[in-house]
Amino acid sequence: MTSLRIAVLATNRNPLSEPFAGGQESLTAALVAGFRRRGHHVVLFAAEGTPADVADEVVAYPALPRFSAVAALDPQLPEKPFLDDHHAFTFAAAELARRDRAGELDVVANHSLHHLPMSLSRAYDAPVVTTLHTPPFPWMELGAALASPASRFVAVSKALAAQWSTVTRQVVANGVDESRFVLGPGADDGRLAWVGRITPEKAPHLAIDAARMAGRRLALVGPVSDAAYFEAQIAPRLGGDVEHLGAVRPDEVAKVVGRSDALFVTPAWDEPFGLVAVEGAMCGTPVIALARGGLVEVVRPDMGVLVDAATNPVVDSSEIPAGAVTAAPDDVLVARLASAVTELDALDRAAVRECAVRHFSLDACIDGHLAVLTEAADAARRSQPASGARSVERHTPLDPLPSDADARRLVIREDMKPSAGVRPGVSAQNGTGSDVADRPLLPGSLSGDSVSGGAQPDATGAMS
Repeated sequence: MTSLRIAVLATNRNPLSEPFAGGQESLTAALVAGFRRRGHHVVLFAAEGTPADVADEVVAYPALPRFSAVAALDPQLPEKPFLDDHHAFTFAAAELARRDRAGELDVVANHSLHHLPMSLSRAYDAPVVTTLHTPPFPWMELGAALASPASRFVAVSKALAAQWSTVTRQVVANGVDESRFVLGPGADDGRLAWVGRITPEKAPHLAIDAARMAGRRLALVGPVSDAAYFEAQIAPRLGGDVEHLGAVRPDEVAKVVGRSDALFVTPAWDEPFGLVAVEGAMCGTPVIALARGGLVEVVRPDMGVLVDAATNPVVDSSEIPAGAVTAAPDDVLVARLASAVTELDALDRAAVRECAVRHFSLDACIDGHLAVLTEAADAARRSQPASGARSVERHTPLDPLPSDADARRLVIREDMKPSAGVRPGVSAQNGTGSDVADRPLLPGSLSGDSVSGGAQPDATGAMS
């Protein structure tokens, strides 16, 4: 494989340093390391605090400058996170353009959650490959609508790919480093674990209540990302048989999970992938997960138990009208999760790990991403004039926006409305999406009902 010069755009919200703030940070760091091991040159755009040795070159996003007294008093001043993002990715776009003009880039791997890297991709000869880590929020869809025809899109699960109905996308599953998440002995006191960011959409309060109903101890691992939710829903539940260990490094996460009898995964939204489930299973710890989003593809019978999250379960949710599937209330979900604890006795820890390693290795994930990056770079080279002059074909007409009928497929589903204290998420009706099925699959990609490839982190040390 020809060595590539890859610019990687990470999130600007958190540095790529351990303990990772979440799965997006963890996966991006793992891919950068994997690209370099394969002999590629990586320039990483990342938040201040990212170690300088994680890439061949680290370019820090700039901090937001101080506003003048007049500008600061503008009643239309956007919120600071919006300005932070806009400032960071406007800088990144200009720097990418400079490096592209200098012939320093072959391809851009976009792992941000911002629209500018996509919408400004027409300014570069180097193609932009965007990994879709989240559902299609409106700003992201606008960016994708303006993307260069040379752009590529990668979804981390078939469930997520089905939501991104406005772009042509390939599926490459996330992966986990099996050398960091090793087989553990399980608990000697029946303890269970939950790992992730403490936020409403992760719903750790369900895990606490389910563990208590099952008569088990519970260890919570992960940073507090929503202080209001933590104070209202989690802090009052702590103590005695439930402890919060905070954010810890991946190796410590693996130790806690490896010494637990089961790992709860309790999303209150359609999880794009569910890396934490793979990380837990690689430790040999069976997974008890609510059947939402990508978790339905990830948690196999040999890895754990999927718990129905709906009040009116259906076999094919793509065939029902919007709003017909509703999320079960908390007390029903807690009872189902607690009941599932008794179903894990038949699972062998070594077999649980073997299943996770077989289907979600980090190497397969890296291979899948590199296949897309290489194909995009090769296609861009072939499209350039033989003289080496810059192409003038990038300003082709945009593909039309989806029709009203297509747009209506993206809805706020009733089953995405979390219970008290949980913010709603946005999803689309499940469906295959014809171009998902028609696209050729890559190494480390989902094929039919099987997943081969990596996993999407999310949590503390790496679990998502």
